[in-house]
Amino acid sequence: MNIRTRFLATALACLLLSACAAPNTPQDVTQAFWQSMFDGDADDAAALSTLVNEAAFDGYQRDWADVTVSWGRVVIDGDQASIATTLTGLPDGDQQPLATTTYLVRLDEQWLVDYHRTGDALSRGQLFDQMLHSLDQLSERFRARFGEQSSQAAIELERMAEALEKQMSLANDRLSILLEEYSRRLEESLEALSKSIEEALKEHPSATPDDKRTLNQAALRLNRQRRALAEPTLQDVAQGSHTLAETQLRLNRLGNEFTDYQTRWRAQIEATQQDLAQLMSDI
Repeated sequence: MNIRTRFLATALACLLLSACAAPNTPQDVTQAFWQSMFDGDADDAAALSTLVNEAAFDGYQRDWADVTVSWGRVVIDGDQASIATTLTGLPDGDQQPLATTTYLVRLDEQWLVDYHRTGDALSRGQLFDQMLHSLDQLSERFRARFGEQSSQAAIELERMAEALEKQMSLANDRLSILLEEYSRRLEESLEALSKSIEEALKEHPSATPDDKRTLNQAALRLNRQRRALAEPTLQDVAQGSHTLAETQLRLNRLGNEFTDYQTRWRAQIEATQQDLAQLMSDI
């Protein structure tokens, strides 16, 4: 192989490696994500976003066939980012460009499009998105705290989690052992519940967009909390218990086709509640 041939082969190899490299900046991820939307590629959209699997993909319930996109201001703040996004050619927009925002989060050192927040910005407009997002968070916290539409198990779990937080000053060697054991069981419970939710998503592809969103966000929240238990503190364990209570409240609002799953999820959460009650008794 002469020098010229070796040079061409090396250049081709570098080009192929570059083409296969996964996008790793907010800008690259955003561009790849919107291309997957235009192509209707659920697998790529899930891999590039906070969707837990392709079954949660709904394409924002829009036709992207003739839509083009351009980019504007990029803001990166720690593990969150936003990119001004202009979409042209939407079928319900009279061909007028629509200014919106693509939101991203960094999870495990990988930038991902925040799928549902980006969809909210697209549907409601950037001006109202921040306000409604904050109100939604406030509403969820209020509902979780006061037990609206909840089962008695969720209320009890919340009460015991609050009591656990008050025990932080009692940390000692025995408590550390108890905490490590309960944390391990809590982590297993969070993982099992998350996998069951993802399974429900796959088995109900015709579920409503609202139900898909509820399931996806529940699984995402459980996985995030599970990672926080790698080196657990009492606060992490208490927060994990809060997360389970909030998750049960959200899952209670799913449609009737998830009744069997809701029964199973309730049993899983109540078993974790009993573990927490035992921990409180041991303390």
